[in-house]
Amino acid sequence: MQSRFSDGGAATGRRHGGRMHWLPCLLLCLLLCPLIGALSTAALAAPTSARVTEPASATSRYLAPLGTDYRVIQLAAGTIGSVGINARGQVGFTDFTGGAYRARFYDGDTIHDTGTLGGGSATFMALNDHGQVAGGSTTADGSLHAFRWSLATGLQDLHAPGMPGNSSGSFINNKGWVAGWARPTWDVMPRAFRWTPAAGMVSLGAFGEASEARAINDAGTVVGFSDTPGAYGRAFAWTEAGGLRAVDGASGIFSLASDINEAGTIVGRGSDYQFIRDIALLWTPQGTQIDLGAGSGSSADRINEKGLVIGQANDEPNANRSHGFVWSPNHGMVKLGAVGGDASYASSLNNRGQVVGALGNRAIAWTRAGGVVDLNTRIPGAPPALSLYQAVAVSDSGAIAALANTGLVLLVPSAAYHQAPVAAPIALTGATRVHSLLSFSSAFKDVDVRETHTAHWTWGDGDTAVGIVSEAAGTGSVSGQHMYRKSGIFTVRLDLFDSGGKRTAVERRLAICGCASGVAGTGSFLSPQGAATRSPNWSGIASFAFLSEAVGAYAKQGKSEVHFNAGSLALRSTAVDSVTVEGGRVRYSGSGSVNGVAGYRFVLTALAGEGAAKGHVHVRIAHVDTHSKAEVVDYDNGVRRDGKTAHLVAGTGAGAGAEGSTLLGDSAIVFGEQ
Repeated sequence: MQSRFSDGGAATGRRHGGRMHWLPCLLLCLLLCPLIGALSTAALAAPTSARVTEPASATSRYLAPLGTDYRVIQLAAGTIGSVGINARGQVGFTDFTGGAYRARFYDGDTIHDTGTLGGGSATFMALNDHGQVAGGSTTADGSLHAFRWSLATGLQDLHAPGMPGNSSGSFINNKGWVAGWARPTWDVMPRAFRWTPAAGMVSLGAFGEASEARAINDAGTVVGFSDTPGAYGRAFAWTEAGGLRAVDGASGIFSLASDINEAGTIVGRGSDYQFIRDIALLWTPQGTQIDLGAGSGSSADRINEKGLVIGQANDEPNANRSHGFVWSPNHGMVKLGAVGGDASYASSLNNRGQVVGALGNRAIAWTRAGGVVDLNTRIPGAPPALSLYQAVAVSDSGAIAALANTGLVLLVPSAAYHQAPVAAPIALTGATRVHSLLSFSSAFKDVDVRETHTAHWTWGDGDTAVGIVSEAAGTGSVSGQHMYRKSGIFTVRLDLFDSGGKRTAVERRLAICGCASGVAGTGSFLSPQGAATRSPNWSGIASFAFLSEAVGAYAKQGKSEVHFNAGSLALRSTAVDSVTVEGGRVRYSGSGSVNGVAGYRFVLTALAGEGAAKGHVHVRIAHVDTHSKAEVVDYDNGVRRDGKTAHLVAGTGAGAGAEGSTLLGDSAIVFGEQ
């Protein structure tokens, strides 16, 4: 029997992006306990409905043949959380601004802030083709509530009035129905819900105590996984008529459903009776289970309306490298990138057969006809210093959302004019020390070559300055100088304005040390899937900054500070207990707060590269659960958490390894006189 969340029922603590793209969360609970059970193939078929067609909008001008060159539209600087794109090329995302996460919506011309439900933060999680957004927002009393937002209706609290606890919307279909998690208190196991305007928030139940939604289609079928009275769990499909039903085959003891299309075909992963194989699976509406042939340690993550599937597959025998794959019923399996080469990641796909992701640290697009294309070779109008690291979402119109060394960008076909200028990352010369004069610059290009530009620097220490602009025919640069009078971690921001009223912003984080004998570092890396245990399917750019005016036995005598951001996780150190330096390696350990909540421990190890060798960074963050007293790992990019077990196993995410993740090109570690 269906029940609403007014009776103290549980809800899920992990959050993921919508069907557009899975990405991170805000103030979430711990991972669901690992799952097991006897398996059933009963009644997978779910009612389907035709997709609601939205009238053509201004974004339809972006429609272009696959493989075209792209114009770059810069959407956000700094730390980026979850990202989604709809069929119209509109984009939803989360960015970290002023110490808080905010949900944004780009309508093809303007970026809108969804606002909050009375608190300081809101997180985007999902977007449908009508421009409706789902996510979670803090309230005035500190709770987290699921919301739905659109330009027409504004922010709508999906949490029933007077209902206790926390919730978040994770997915939204084209009817505006939302799936997510809710829980009355943090010590009660979470459960999945489906919200509709008519029924409100309805609990989907569980085979045991907890359940988690992973996707919803336009028929209203929700898929995900639930624990069982044993220890492990199984994939489910929930319908209003049939309730919660298992979808896995009789040979497995663990399964998880990741996505469902409008035909009712489900993809995910599962393990056999020996519990040693984790394989990518597909379940047909008739109940047939299909092994996609991706091998041990694989998962199927997304499926489009034509049955094309993307996922991740391990590259045996190297267990620390994985490749994205594409599978179809007619053509079978294709891995993105050569076996034994750079790790790759399949982030998203559209209904035209285009897949996007990353190969090494380069954003890629794939089609069956054209193979893998480096998107960095398809942006001729961008400054040469701009690099695309990972494509994270692609629309049916062919627009691509990507993570770059300037933040979040949207790639649209070259016919896009009347756009803001495109700025390169902020370049720096000079020693990052107190009382040292630093010179900053950024190149830019503007497709509207007749426009002129002005600029403004914000140094992060309370001072600002007008930027010096040099330009001709749409190409130019901005420069400025500044001297810091105190040590600390600062964010430099450049705002660039064109004469048509458009604006672009880029940021750079600095670690300014107060003495010549310390150590400082800033940079970023592609965080592998599975590193953020609250959002195990998230992969994106993580950034760090650290400084210490003394090391070794004297570490506590000088100022020491560590900042780290990954998705919707923001760590700020409150005490640094130890700083050790051995050659080109520095190791920090201490305590800190995550998203403003104290009680976390961290270890950050950074290895500077030498010559052609690239540097690495490894970050581990954990806390002690107040109820079980057990340690809970919140982030670790040196290992990954297996979806069905509570223990940590060898890392398989792109870029993961014994030293953590490979540093991106904007990273720098500076050692003083030791």
